[in-house]
Amino acid sequence: MKKLIVLATLAALPAAAMADVTISGNLAVGIVNTKATGKGSVNTENRTNGEIKFAGSDDLGNGLKAVWQIASRINLSAQSDNARDNLWAGRDSYVGLDGSFGRVTAGNIYLMPNSGAMAIFENNSATFESAVYDQGTRYNNTVSYKAPTVAGFSATVQHSFGSSSANEQAKQYADAVSLAYEIGAVSLSYDNLSEKLNAQGQKNKLHELNASVGLDALTLQAGYATGKNQSTNTKVKGWGVAASYAMGNVTPKFGYWREGDSKTNGATANDGHKAYALGVEYALSKRTRTGVELAKANFDAPATADKRTATVYLGTKF
Repeated sequence: MKKLIVLATLAALPAAAMADVTISGNLAVGIVNTKATGKGSVNTENRTNGEIKFAGSDDLGNGLKAVWQIASRINLSAQSDNARDNLWAGRDSYVGLDGSFGRVTAGNIYLMPNSGAMAIFENNSATFESAVYDQGTRYNNTVSYKAPTVAGFSATVQHSFGSSSANEQAKQYADAVSLAYEIGAVSLSYDNLSEKLNAQGQKNKLHELNASVGLDALTLQAGYATGKNQSTNTKVKGWGVAASYAMGNVTPKFGYWREGDSKTNGATANDGHKAYALGVEYALSKRTRTGVELAKANFDAPATADKRTATVYLGTKF
């Protein structure tokens, strides 16, 4: 009997040690039909949204906590062309400190944390062909500082030391500054990313603005983005709107994005496009949903094939 008590006690220790760990995730699979002008359509089973996350904290006393997170992107499809799919700690994974001063974390962290607010669709939003919107990058070797929220305002400053390289002058690094304001159902955000491209110090710069307002069941969003590649001296900008309306378990969604022609050394290229997205989602429960989506990009240049995707999906959260 004593042996059984000891074994039961030992078996309970790991559970007690893990009591402050939160496990959450989101899994979905979609059947996607993709078609480009002049070509036949292709059907695929694709990851529409997938992530598993482990997070926890340790109370150090005096209002100070150690925090950590390991997040991985999950693709339930048999094949994947994305190296980040199913990669352990491939999404925001870090360790840090949280206190009255704010939060400092270090690890594999996404720069531009407020970007992509218009990506309200499960698979392809209207921005799916954009070269500038929601183009922030997740970097290893990143330190992030988020200041305490004051009167609805928050600020985040991030720096990536870049990947290891024998040539320190060529080492790529990145800096980002994000500002956000939220009061009630209104939110505004600005994200800026600066990435070093080469040993000459030329950079790729992205700026993104987002606004959102909730009016009971109706949510309206607007976004603007601009980018400049200093190595090619190319500039691109775009803007868009999105909306969703919850009617009980049914939520129709709409998105529009207009990307202007790029300019290189002052010369304008005919490479802009317009994109649309329509979708309807049905909540089977608080955690499980299903839906259909249609997204299409129409390019200004006649020689560039327009692209259309249609998706039927099923997903659940835990």
